[in-house]
Amino acid sequence: MNKFAFLFSASLFLASTAHAEGFYAGGSVGFGDATLRSDDQFDDPDDTLFVAKGIGGYRVNEFFAVEGTIIGATNDEYDDGFDGEADVSFGALTGSLLGIIPVAETFELYAKVGGYFGESEVQDDFFFFGNNRDEDESGLVWGAGTFISFGSRKQFTIRVDYEAFDTDALDDFWMVTGGFQYNF
Repeated sequence: MNKFAFLFSASLFLASTAHAEGFYAGGSVGFGDATLRSDDQFDDPDDTLFVAKGIGGYRVNEFFAVEGTIIGATNDEYDDGFDGEADVSFGALTGSLLGIIPVAETFELYAKVGGYFGESEVQDDFFFFGNNRDEDESGLVWGAGTFISFGSRKQFTIRVDYEAFDTDALDDFWMVTGGFQYNF
C-alpha cells in the first residue's frame, strides 16, 4: 500500500509541475502612451498609440522564464499643436528575463527586465515644412504583469502586461497589452 501511495503522490507532484517548464508562444494587443523629447519641435501628443505584440519564450521552471517579443506601435493622428499632424511609430525586438510568483494554481504575477533593439520615428507634415526624426536605438525594457492559466494541462494562458521603454526619440514610452499564449 505504501508503494501505491508513494507512486500516486509522485505522479500528482509531476503532473502539477508539468506545465511549469517548456516553450510558449502568443500575441497581444493594447495601447501605449508617449511623451516626446523636449528637443523636438513638436508639442506633447495627446493621443494613444495602438500596440500589437508577438510573444515567444521558454519557461525554465516555476519561477523563471526567458522571453522575446516583437512589438509594433503607431498612431497617425498625433496633434502637434499646429494645423498639421505628427505621426509617431515605434517598433522593437526585445529579450527579457521574467521572475514569476505563483499566487494560486492558475494565477501568477511576474516582473521582467531586459533590453530591446528598435526604431522610433516622429514625423510632422506641417504644410511643406515637415520635420522628421528617425532613430535606430537600443535600451532597457522593464515591466510587470499577470498570467491566468486554464485547460487540462494549463496549456492556455491569458496575460496582461505593462511595459516601459528607455528610448531616445521618445522621452517616456509605456504600454499596456492583453493577450493569449499557448504553453507547449
